[in-house]
Amino acid sequence: MGVETVGERGGVTYRELAARSLLNRCNAPRMPFAWTVNPYRGCAMGCRYCYAAYTHEFMGIAGADFHSLVYVKTGGDDETARRLAAVVRSGETIALGTATDPYQPAEADSKVTRRFLEMVARHRNVRIGLITKGALILRDMDLLQTIHRRSRLTVHVSLVSPHADLIRKLDPWAPPPAVRIEVLRRLIEAGIDTCLALSPVLPGLTDDEASLDLLLERVAAAGVRRMFMNVLFLRSPTREKFLAWLGAEFPRYLEAYEKAYATRVYLEGPYRRAIDARVLRLKRKHGFAEKSDDVGWRRPEQAKLF
Repeated sequence: MGVETVGERGGVTYRELAARSLLNRCNAPRMPFAWTVNPYRGCAMGCRYCYAAYTHEFMGIAGADFHSLVYVKTGGDDETARRLAAVVRSGETIALGTATDPYQPAEADSKVTRRFLEMVARHRNVRIGLITKGALILRDMDLLQTIHRRSRLTVHVSLVSPHADLIRKLDPWAPPPAVRIEVLRRLIEAGIDTCLALSPVLPGLTDDEASLDLLLERVAAAGVRRMFMNVLFLRSPTREKFLAWLGAEFPRYLEAYEKAYATRVYLEGPYRRAIDARVLRLKRKHGFAEKSDDVGWRRPEQAKLF
């Protein structure tokens, strides 16, 4: 693979990364998909809790640079097309956007995601799930509708709070809640199989019943009836970066987080049971499907997977 710097925008450096293929085999046995597509390495959305920052370390780059140094994957069309045809024949599932947002700002010019979806749209019976925070997905509505008609497509839109001021701190370069809810509405109106990704729930910050109630009420009003939920997963280098941010923005929670995540990366036990019960109660109230299997992917149990 070759690397070439192509520009800088908004404090983010962009480099081209020559890739053999966009499709990569996922060997984690508990993953609900067999193939992943991440058109970018790194993500300019800047989400404070992003678990994927460790992936930069595979290139010898500090995880702290995950949001400020983004690689735009180029080339590999022939091998991508060959692998895609084989994946379709096998009936295996593709996950688009597992480690970086496929509709982050670079996509507006680079169109790596769109080119991959153009390949998908030429096939039938593709099993593919897509997760994003980006409103740019609406640009590709034509391709999404074609894929929906010919294949099995599920779009997951990630949103963890209805409060714009909090989201601005948590996801500084991602669209605000009202925009993401509008994206959900327009996808539903277009007939696209769409669900809310309430992931991650952040203890003390986004887990209170009033906020979750308001979020599900607004998402349900957009026509969405399916969702999945997961609780914050913290591993290095995200853990250190997140806790430093938490200490600056919400210091009253820092000690509790340090204690809760001192010896584990994922919260289970009484806290998880309480959140599961709370979300289930609110799903019933707002008319969401109760089973997580109804969202195209099974619920990701990140502590067991990573």
